[in-house]
Parts: sequence; C-alpha cells; structure tokens
Amino acid sequence: MKKISKISMLTATVVLLTVLFSSFGFAKEVSDYDQYLINALKDDNNGIRTSAAQLLGEREVEAAVKPLIKMLRTEKQSGCRIIFAKALYDIGDKKALPELKKVAKYDVNKTVRRVVAAIVKDMETVRVAQK
Repeated sequence: MKKISKISMLTATVVLLTVLFSSFGFAKEVSDYDQYLINALKDDNNGIRTSAAQLLGEREVEAAVKPLIKMLRTEKQSGCRIIFAKALYDIGDKKALPELKKVAKYDVNKTVRRVVAAIVKDMETVRVAQK
C-alpha cells in the first residue's frame, strides 16, 4: 500500500472544502461578466434587457434572481416579462416561485399568465424536486 504524500492530502482537503463551501453558497462569486449582465437588466432598450436576462438564465446566475424578480414586477412589456420568468426558470432557484405564482395569477396579460403558470407547474413538479 502506497503512502499518501502530504501534498496529495492537502490537495484533497482543499478540493473537499471547495466543494463543501460551494454547495452552501459561500464560494459563489459573481463574475464581472455576470455583473455586467445584471446591470444590463436596467437598460432602457428592451432588446438589451431581454438578452441579458436570457444569458443570465442560460448561465444559471443565482445572483440575478432578485434583480430578475424586481424586473418581473416592474416591466411594462409583456414579452419581456415572459423572458424574465423563463430566465428565473432556467436558474431554477425556488425563491422565485412565490413571485412567479403571483404573475401566473394576477398579470394583466393573458398570455403572460398562461406561460408563467406553465413555468410554475414545471418548477414545482420537476425542477424543484431535482434540487
């Protein structure tokens, strides 16, 4: 049986701690690019806001959950609200569910209500169960 070197043990310990801390959310830093995208959610241009939201969703940036929820509440364009809801779905953070449920029930636009209701149903039955 081989002896494990001190360096190997140290490396294994660092890897283990990194995995543990990242699973508790301690090691999650927002990259400059992700922060740029989060800031772009406030842009006056609909295309920039929605593109930023889509990218944040694809990248599963958890730091974007609160800004996306805020945008979902204040956005006037129904298409943008759908994209913000989809980004929240892609991120998959269950903290977004209460706000998504409100949108599914009370949004002024029938299409938004239907799409977000489907998102909520899927998050409750599939996405949240997987986490």
